[in-house]
Amino acid sequence: MTGRPPGADVPPVSSWELGAPPGLRRLWRPLLGLALGLLLLALAVRGVDLQQVWAGVERADPGWVALALVTVLVTTAAKVARWRGLFPAVIGVSFPSLARALLVGQLANALLPARLGEVARFHLLGRDEGVSKATVVGTIAAEKAFDVLFLLLTAGLAAVLTTLPPWLHGALAGMAALGVAVMVTAVALPRQRVVTLGRRLAGALPEALTSRLVWLIDRGLIGLEPLRRPRLAARACAWSAAVWALAAGTNLALFRAFQLDLTIGPALLLLTLLHVGMAPPSSPGRMGVFHAVTVVGLRSFGVGRAVGLAYAAVLHALVYGPQLLLGALALGLRPSRGKESR
Repeated sequence: MTGRPPGADVPPVSSWELGAPPGLRRLWRPLLGLALGLLLLALAVRGVDLQQVWAGVERADPGWVALALVTVLVTTAAKVARWRGLFPAVIGVSFPSLARALLVGQLANALLPARLGEVARFHLLGRDEGVSKATVVGTIAAEKAFDVLFLLLTAGLAAVLTTLPPWLHGALAGMAALGVAVMVTAVALPRQRVVTLGRRLAGALPEALTSRLVWLIDRGLIGLEPLRRPRLAARACAWSAAVWALAAGTNLALFRAFQLDLTIGPALLLLTLLHVGMAPPSSPGRMGVFHAVTVVGLRSFGVGRAVGLAYAAVLHALVYGPQLLLGALALGLRPSRGKESR
């Protein structure tokens, strides 16, 4: 018995969602995301000579493009290693099973709305390895918590290392400082006290929204639990640093491929913008959204829209191509025989 009320693991829903027809509830978000992606793609290519874009793609140095692809693949391997390290030591989870679940999850996230890839991950791993699904969900929540922490740190480094408009520089630095402060507070204070404080602060909001916010705070705090264990937190931080450094390295390698005189600061800024822009559910493969965010990020450093679109097209192919191909291959593999639930 945990003392939690029934349904504590189910996010509260709004009155609109409860009253909407089932078909509409399933379709309105993916349709809205698809419309947003198409709109942003149209805006990104508006007034741009597509022949110049293609010429930019053709001029990209294949050696540097190949190196960028290698960093993408190694980043995926580092994510698997980090995930494995988040499991308790008494649970031996095989690297191939973790890799299969992660790759299938990435495939689902690329093609489906609402981050359904995370659901696919804990179902696959629970079935293939016989691990408690609750344990798997906890490790995924912890993984996301570390990613948020390093997103904030990356934003702070980008603010320090790049020359940006004052409003953007201040916004990045402020986001990093506030986020780290919130995380430190969340780790230092007992979970229930933070949840109670969140409920009080949201007390003036409608009850449905308050319940949803409190639920999100509670789930987020569960994900932060590994930060309370020094050895596990140090190992997860090391792997997270590798994951984010490799991702920035992908941007840097493509800067060289396109002969762009940009360094680590712009690479970190682009990485930050893409993670923030890709977070909300949108079109399949984040088509349009990915390209628009990349073009806007590169425009901050004087890169023209045609070159920015060429860069975005190659980066998008490098990021999502392996996810689709490897995810499909992993999906077709015969799952290993399930072990006794641990």
